[in-house]
Amino acid sequence: MDISTFDNFDLLIVIILLILILLSAFFSSSETSLMAINQIKLDNAEEKGSISAKRVNSLRAKITEVLGVILIGNNLVNISASALLTYYIISKFGDQYVWAGTLILTIVVIIFAEIAPKNYATKQPESIAYPASRPLEILTNIIGWFAKILTSIGNLITGTNSDENYFSQNLNRDELKSVLQKDTEQVDEDEMIALKSLLELNELTVEDILIPIQEVISININDENIKSIPEKDIFFPVFDETSQDILGFIHSKEADQLQALGSSAKDILISPYYVPESTSLFAQLKQFQKTGNEIGMVVDEYGNFTGIVTLEDLIEQIIGRLNQEEKDPSMLINDDLSVTADGSTTIRELNTYMSWDLPEDGQKTISGLITDELDMIPTANICITLGSYKLETLGIEDNLIKEVKVSRVSEDSTDII
Repeated sequence: MDISTFDNFDLLIVIILLILILLSAFFSSSETSLMAINQIKLDNAEEKGSISAKRVNSLRAKITEVLGVILIGNNLVNISASALLTYYIISKFGDQYVWAGTLILTIVVIIFAEIAPKNYATKQPESIAYPASRPLEILTNIIGWFAKILTSIGNLITGTNSDENYFSQNLNRDELKSVLQKDTEQVDEDEMIALKSLLELNELTVEDILIPIQEVISININDENIKSIPEKDIFFPVFDETSQDILGFIHSKEADQLQALGSSAKDILISPYYVPESTSLFAQLKQFQKTGNEIGMVVDEYGNFTGIVTLEDLIEQIIGRLNQEEKDPSMLINDDLSVTADGSTTIRELNTYMSWDLPEDGQKTISGLITDELDMIPTANICITLGSYKLETLGIEDNLIKEVKVSRVSEDSTDII
């Protein structure tokens, strides 16, 4: 064995082997990048006019065929490298050193043609997939038919079908919400919350956000001395005491005109608009948009008036309170991190306000949660522990729980005090 001489033939073999290893790295990294690239980012890049992104999407649309082409190319260059090195070792040193060449080539291929390029492609898929898309497109056009034949044979052996394109499946609502749960530095946190809230509009109903009838301030059109109206930018239902019918709605800024107008007061009222309490918030938002209404009377399945819902309530459900400087009057955080809230406060509002997880699948309000747990309306203040939360009534009036103090405790039990 003579290794002292290194002629042009040796140099040619080394160059060819390096080229084959680079080609193997190209095929390995291309395969990984096509599988790892983010579809949402890819679609966004294509919409912005990226030709490379469009090519990558085209390749992913026929991923089975493309993977077949990549496997053909990768195996071809790896086998060629092995055969060339074996021929070179036998001709140069004899067949007793073939095992050494095989071992060295295996280590080189694993490190430089598999692990390193695939790791890089996993972390930077766009930097590999975009430039690789053009040669892969050409190769697919040339030998794609052969890859299809080999894939069909493989499918016959395994009894599988590779026609499905796994990258074109649409996300359902739950999957999209999971995507929005991911932290990202590119999207503002408030925007993420608004997007998630928007997706939840179909899961919530008008009943979840209505203003209960007990809290609705209404105006008697026949009242000669209309009491002072709160200075708020809201609507009030106007009723006829004689018939107890709701005649319509009036804005707080126009309420003082009712007495002056007398019998023609009905002309300035907004006609009643009835909303079933089972209507989804998304459907109701579309209805407000279609009809131009900003307020609706909520009725139950028997036609009974149960409260009102406004366009403002729906918008706040998506983006939060419109007047951030105005504190929520129904909830107050105490020094011990407990919350004093109106009994009519919804459990969902409290959970959102405090990032808690009180059960929302049953009763809608805090008072409803307490009465449901007790199976009765308490006649005196009471304290219960529900799971990891303590609920203490602070005021009961006319069979209604007016105020509740809610705090988080460590134990997981249900006790009544």
